[in-house]
Amino acid sequence: MNRHNIAYYLREGFKGIFTHGFMSFASVSVMITCLVLTGTILLVVLSINVTIDDMSEMGDIRAYVDESYSEEQARALEDRLYAVNNVARLEFISNTQALEELKSEFEYDSWLLDGLEYDNPLRHSYHIWVLDLDQYNDTIEEIEKIPGIATIISSTASVATLTRIRDVLGTASVVFMILLGAVAIFIIANTIKLTTFDRREEIAIMKMIGATNGFIQAPFMIESLLLSLFSAAAAFGLEWVIYYFLMQNGLSAIEQISIVSFADVQYYFLGGFVAFAFLFGVLGSSFSTRKFLKV
Repeated sequence: MNRHNIAYYLREGFKGIFTHGFMSFASVSVMITCLVLTGTILLVVLSINVTIDDMSEMGDIRAYVDESYSEEQARALEDRLYAVNNVARLEFISNTQALEELKSEFEYDSWLLDGLEYDNPLRHSYHIWVLDLDQYNDTIEEIEKIPGIATIISSTASVATLTRIRDVLGTASVVFMILLGAVAIFIIANTIKLTTFDRREEIAIMKMIGATNGFIQAPFMIESLLLSLFSAAAAFGLEWVIYYFLMQNGLSAIEQISIVSFADVQYYFLGGFVAFAFLFGVLGSSFSTRKFLKV
């Protein structure tokens, strides 16, 4: 009996999809749009997060020691710097090392710097890596309070801009999902409602002879789930195309932006698309059939 029921559910579910072809197409189109837009925004947000993480590994805070400090005094600041909560690690750069690095940058013109080793005008400094860029400005303020730190060069503006973009896009992805999800549920509900309206007399008879609500609802649930799962598969395929042919070729041209690897997130995206499509299908089907079960 269960085997016959499943065959019946599937047959009726497929029939409902093709009975109202235009509404089924509209349902699929809206769900694909919802998932692709949200997924694309999420990819951009993830890429910005990767970029921010990369920046935190670049030692983008450079703290210069007071010029009156000897190398021994400058090295003694290391413990004070490590005491700052958000400091992950640091590297001391003596003025001698800094001069050598400067000469290497000058390459063939490095002879212009000859003799500076006897009266080195460069300062001792620290390259500082942080744990959390959300606490970036607070970390800089703490470092500036340490006696002996004269000047700090940082990427405050760049970090603030990236963080703001990440937050805005993160909020936008949630808003898009809510708004377009509501539209998707509405259209699925109306698609199923048309099917249930066409079969209202059959449903009434089934109720009168003792059919359960679950037995009556199952074909409509199957119909909505089939539409939803097809939408999830199509949206995942489109997201793959968008990533490899648009994002990689577009955002990768900006050297400062690191692109998240789609291979690392593809299974999360596929699972998320299926989960949301399943949710849309269940809610859409539930909202549309309740009225016709009241006989």
